[in-house]
Amino acid sequence: MISLFRKYLTSWFALGILGLVLVAFAFTGVGNTSFGGATSTGVATVGGQDISEAKLIAEFDRAMRRARQQDPKLDVRAAARQGAIGEIYEQLIATTALEKFGANSGIAISDRAVDGEIASVDAFRVNGKFDQATYKNLLAAQRLSERDLRDGIHGDLIRKQLVTPVIAATQVPRSMAEPYAALLLERRTGSIAVIPTTSMPVPPAPTDAQLTGFYASHAAQYTIPERRGFRYANLDRDKIAAGVEVTDAEIKKYYDANQETYGGAEQRKLAQVVVPEEAKANALAAAIKGGQSFAAAAAAAGFAAADTDIGQQTKAKFAAATSQAVADAAFAVPAKGVTTPVKSPFGWHVVETVAIIPAHTRSLADARAEIVAKLKSDRTDQLLADTVGKIEDALSSRTSFADVAKQYGLAVVAVPPVTRAGANPADPAYTIPPAAAPLVAKAFDADPADGTSLAQLGKTQFAVLELGDIVPPSPVPLAKVRAAVTAAWIDDARMRSAKAVADAVVAEVAAGKSLDAALAAHQLPAARPLNGRRIDLSNQQQVPQPVQAFLLLGAGKSRAIPAGAQGYWVVHVDTVTAGDIAAAPQLVASARAQFAQSTGDEIGAAFAQAVAAEVGVRRNAAALAAATTRIVGTAPAK
Repeated sequence: MISLFRKYLTSWFALGILGLVLVAFAFTGVGNTSFGGATSTGVATVGGQDISEAKLIAEFDRAMRRARQQDPKLDVRAAARQGAIGEIYEQLIATTALEKFGANSGIAISDRAVDGEIASVDAFRVNGKFDQATYKNLLAAQRLSERDLRDGIHGDLIRKQLVTPVIAATQVPRSMAEPYAALLLERRTGSIAVIPTTSMPVPPAPTDAQLTGFYASHAAQYTIPERRGFRYANLDRDKIAAGVEVTDAEIKKYYDANQETYGGAEQRKLAQVVVPEEAKANALAAAIKGGQSFAAAAAAAGFAAADTDIGQQTKAKFAAATSQAVADAAFAVPAKGVTTPVKSPFGWHVVETVAIIPAHTRSLADARAEIVAKLKSDRTDQLLADTVGKIEDALSSRTSFADVAKQYGLAVVAVPPVTRAGANPADPAYTIPPAAAPLVAKAFDADPADGTSLAQLGKTQFAVLELGDIVPPSPVPLAKVRAAVTAAWIDDARMRSAKAVADAVVAEVAAGKSLDAALAAHQLPAARPLNGRRIDLSNQQQVPQPVQAFLLLGAGKSRAIPAGAQGYWVVHVDTVTAGDIAAAPQLVASARAQFAQSTGDEIGAAFAQAVAAEVGVRRNAAALAAATTRIVGTAPAK
């Protein structure tokens, strides 16, 4: 269970320092921490800045939820007890230290850069464009302030500027990559045989003592797992939308306020280069005037096409992003025209009008249906966010499930005790309602002591959830499953016979007999050949077990390995021929690139540790113990 969490944390350096962490946790279904009541006690001080207990717990919760996307059974308290909080704690210290070091070193991040990152978040976009209403509604739904979001992105961008050059500069010597490349080209020949259980004799029926012993040693197979019952009430967005009305006055007001969209404002497809010095801008403009294309001149100055393309802009929108003077110049030149350098607070701009999109006026009547849909959707999202907030406040005040459902007119559905898979052993014909299926995992993850909760099932889907009866795991009496236990005992006996035969074949081959001769001696079919280069045999997402064994064995060696319920495999290697890297020199370059990536993470992590030592770190062990106790109910292991 903890392994997935640790796998997630092994890449914390790239995820936590180079990614936009705040955006990632806020808009992938991960909101506020589920461990309420955290205080502002500092668990550490980095460069004079406190890291609060609340932030540590929230970051731990974020990491847990990310890991649960891969393993819904991941247990919070088990993860915490096995050291996950300590790893998140060190990650927070490292990221905070990098941000402080960057700020102290004069790295500045403009508001415009933060705006660009926000605008690129898919969750904020509607039909490919940033939508202000969606942005506001999502912030409200996640109980996240705009200031917190911007501060988080600001820190991420500082860390990215610091660390990216360190990682990018990593080089791996060719001498390290060549042995690995040669290993990939290694060629093996051999064979594989199956020792099937179906070829083994059927044993006599087991005695009562044998059956009772087998039942006891396999008790887990005959135990009904824990079952949980629950009640839920879906918060129906469609029901909220049905009650939303917009007036003619509101439609007209929106139409008048969005004349760029409906009133026919001219738009231009623009490309621009912004440089800090006037001399560089003049040189770029002179190159274009001398006959170079805008794209060629920009490329010569170090700007790729993706850096210069800013898409379609209205004059007002472009002025808001740059300055009125820059927009006036850009909208004064003809199509394919280029402005002279114009100064703004961001530097010196040289802008090309790639194309002009003429104004296309739409009447209010033509746009009415679109505007009504937009206003209804925005208002519905806002009402949903408001309702979610009110329900969360009510549940925090220990308002009962029944009272919340009654107050908001929610339909209540009861689910009998079911397993985590949604089955009801007491009624095999029972089928869980489709709307309840996503709530089963949340019911099993819930702590009965926490009471009623609000579960988020999607971007705009919520449900109020209350646990009911919890039925602990219980064994099925042997009398009820005697036939099944008998069949399993017989299968197990035949499997043990298959293993004995497989072990005998391996021993006979080791003594000098050929694999086919050993198989024939036991009245078994001949083996099948298994040949190829290591790179070809292992070039699949999940390498089969017998192939794994084939790649590990030395020449002339054999091994018996389980083949599930089928029986046993016997894998034999005849020859192993070393690979020649001269036949595939590109593999060396590929291996160097792979090694550089992992080495870069290690160097980056070392850089982060050096930065932490530079800015100064003071750890508060007592506060860390208190945070751990708040989550798991015990002090951290010493």
